[in-house]
Amino acid sequence: MKKNMLPLLLALCLFAVSCQKNTLTEEQASTTSQKKNSLMATAAETSAAASVNAYTNTSTYINTGFTFLNPTQVDKNRVAIGGSAYTEVYGFNIPEENRVRGIRWNEDDETTSIWRPQGIAGFSRNGVRYLLVSWYAKDAAESKGSRITLIDISPSSATYLTYRHILLVQPTLPTGTLDYTQYGTYAPLNVHAGGIAYFNGKIYLSSTSLGLRVFDLDKIIEVTSGTGTETKCGKDASGNLYAFNYRYILPQVGYYKINDADPFSTVQVNYENNQLWTGQYYAGSADASIVPKIFGFPINTAGELQNSGIQTVIPKNSLFTSDHAHGIQGVFRKGNRTWLSCTGSPSESYGSTARLARYTDGDTNTTRYRWPYGAESLYFEAQYGYLWSLTEFEPNAGAKNGSQVNRCIFAVDFSKYE
Repeated sequence: MKKNMLPLLLALCLFAVSCQKNTLTEEQASTTSQKKNSLMATAAETSAAASVNAYTNTSTYINTGFTFLNPTQVDKNRVAIGGSAYTEVYGFNIPEENRVRGIRWNEDDETTSIWRPQGIAGFSRNGVRYLLVSWYAKDAAESKGSRITLIDISPSSATYLTYRHILLVQPTLPTGTLDYTQYGTYAPLNVHAGGIAYFNGKIYLSSTSLGLRVFDLDKIIEVTSGTGTETKCGKDASGNLYAFNYRYILPQVGYYKINDADPFSTVQVNYENNQLWTGQYYAGSADASIVPKIFGFPINTAGELQNSGIQTVIPKNSLFTSDHAHGIQGVFRKGNRTWLSCTGSPSESYGSTARLARYTDGDTNTTRYRWPYGAESLYFEAQYGYLWSLTEFEPNAGAKNGSQVNRCIFAVDFSKYE
């Protein structure tokens, strides 16, 4: 009899253990699920597939016959609007207590339909604070490529709020039929210019399918401008320099071809000042199988990108159907947290479908804040604790702004978003 009961007793013991395993409390089950999700997210975020090719030096075309200037020697010919006028643009929804600075372009630049601002960065030189803004040309100006704007933002400076547009150029000459006269040596740089970063005197420009293009801010060149130069670019047989009536050009000095991290929509230096972070832009309506990523590329003190220690992060954002962060226009990274400027959300907040999203590595969602309509890249000015951004649309260009101006530059108190 005891022998016959032994199998029954074993079965009862197994059943009891099974019941205990399957009757975890809701809290225990939730914790287990969260740990599993966290482990999965962490695994995805630390598996870097991107790689950086060796730096390609393209500066030989400017090695002789040119005189170089630095930013302090540039004559700034336009005046921006200070004060609080930036809050009047369409879709500006930042809570008043979070605002710290703002700038509006002059009337021509805030309404032009043939140039659109995208990237933002900054630096100080001889005690003067500067912002840099990148633009891309469109429609009638498309052949002119891209440009940057140098803006003095130091209230005590004699040239406060003055600025100058500088044309970006590179050595590859275009072929085929052109709508302007192209001479030798250099030509317009036709890229989207979605983001720029400043690091130790160099500018790193995100180039959609290539990677990062490099410029030396101490190699600004003055060229011939004025009547008759509007449709000319390059160096003619007599040595005259032209750039579509721009007074200054900034030549590309090299580039980094980066594999498996495109499209490059933006770039910025991290808080620790030892990485360049890039983002991929995919619209919120993109195929759910497309998963936007951000990448951190180590950079040494000489400004050289490294091909080791590259980080890959996959930010989440439940506003989008796939739960991933789509519409990434700007990134800023501090520690294990990333701030994302995202547009195209299906949800509107105070007149804007943009959000500033704060994502911590391994989380399953972001913390989101109001962000102005048409917002683009991010730049952190560490000395003041300002997080800068800008909006892009001219009147009658955005989906909703109609005839209103949307274009401005603004800064918020970063501590309110940490």
